[in-house]
Amino acid sequence: MLTIEQKLARNEAERKRLMAKKNSLETGQKVIIGSMFLSLAKTNTGIAKFILENASTHITRPADIKRIEPLLEELRQ
Repeated sequence: MLTIEQKLARNEAERKRLMAKKNSLETGQKVIIGSMFLSLAKTNTGIAKFILENASTHITRPADIKRIEPLLEELRQ
Protein backbone atom coordinates (compact mmCIF):
# COMPACT_ATOMS: atom_id res chain seq x y z
CA MET A 1 0.00 0.00 0.00
CA LEU A 2 1.37 3.42 -0.97
CA THR A 3 1.65 6.20 1.53
CA ILE A 4 0.02 9.54 0.89
CA GLU A 5 3.46 11.01 0.18
CA GLN A 6 4.17 8.30 -2.38
CA LYS A 7 0.81 8.86 -4.05
CA LEU A 8 1.47 12.61 -4.19
CA ALA A 9 4.93 12.01 -5.66
CA ARG A 10 3.48 9.66 -8.28
CA ASN A 11 0.80 12.19 -9.20
CA GLU A 12 3.39 14.98 -9.41
CA ALA A 13 5.57 12.86 -11.70
CA GLU A 14 2.56 12.17 -13.94
CA ARG A 15 1.69 15.87 -14.01
CA LYS A 16 5.24 16.73 -15.04
CA ARG A 17 5.18 14.07 -17.76
CA LEU A 18 1.91 15.41 -19.15
CA MET A 19 3.15 19.01 -19.05
CA ALA A 20 6.28 17.99 -20.97
CA LYS A 21 4.10 16.26 -23.56
CA LYS A 22 1.90 19.36 -23.86
CA ASN A 23 4.94 21.63 -24.23
CA SER A 24 6.39 19.34 -26.90
CA LEU A 25 3.14 19.45 -28.86
CA GLU A 26 2.98 23.26 -28.63
CA THR A 27 6.60 23.60 -29.72
CA GLY A 28 5.95 21.39 -32.74
CA GLN A 29 2.92 23.46 -33.68
CA LYS A 30 4.95 26.68 -33.44
CA VAL A 31 7.66 25.23 -35.66
CA ILE A 32 5.16 24.16 -38.31
CA ILE A 33 3.26 27.47 -38.33
CA GLY A 34 6.51 29.44 -38.28
CA SER A 35 7.84 27.43 -41.19
CA MET A 36 4.66 28.07 -43.15
CA PHE A 37 4.87 31.82 -42.48
CA LEU A 38 8.51 31.97 -43.54
CA SER A 39 7.80 30.10 -46.73
CA LEU A 40 4.90 32.41 -47.55
CA ALA A 41 6.86 35.55 -46.61
CA LYS A 42 9.52 34.76 -49.19
CA THR A 43 6.94 34.95 -51.99
CA ASN A 44 4.25 37.22 -50.53
CA THR A 45 5.28 40.82 -49.82
CA GLY A 46 2.19 41.39 -47.67
CA ILE A 47 3.16 38.63 -45.28
CA ALA A 48 6.79 39.77 -45.32
CA LYS A 49 5.65 43.28 -44.42
CA PHE A 50 3.45 41.90 -41.63
CA ILE A 51 6.38 39.98 -40.15
CA LEU A 52 8.69 42.97 -40.39
CA GLU A 53 6.14 45.28 -38.76
CA ASN A 54 5.44 42.90 -35.87
CA ALA A 55 8.81 41.30 -35.19
CA SER A 56 10.14 44.07 -32.97
CA THR A 57 6.97 44.04 -30.86
CA HIS A 58 6.82 40.30 -30.31
CA ILE A 59 10.48 39.29 -30.37
CA THR A 60 12.27 41.00 -27.51
CA ARG A 61 15.02 38.71 -26.25
CA PRO A 62 18.41 39.95 -27.52
CA ALA A 63 19.53 36.43 -28.43
CA ASP A 64 16.37 35.89 -30.50
CA ILE A 65 16.71 39.25 -32.22
CA LYS A 66 20.30 38.47 -33.16
CA ARG A 67 19.28 35.05 -34.44
CA ILE A 68 16.53 36.33 -36.75
CA GLU A 69 18.24 39.49 -37.99
CA PRO A 70 19.57 37.81 -41.17
CA LEU A 71 16.06 36.61 -41.98
CA LEU A 72 14.56 40.05 -41.37
CA GLU A 73 17.21 41.56 -43.63
CA GLU A 74 16.30 39.05 -46.32
CA LEU A 75 12.62 39.97 -46.01
CA ARG A 76 13.46 43.67 -46.29
CA GLN A 77 14.98 43.02 -49.72
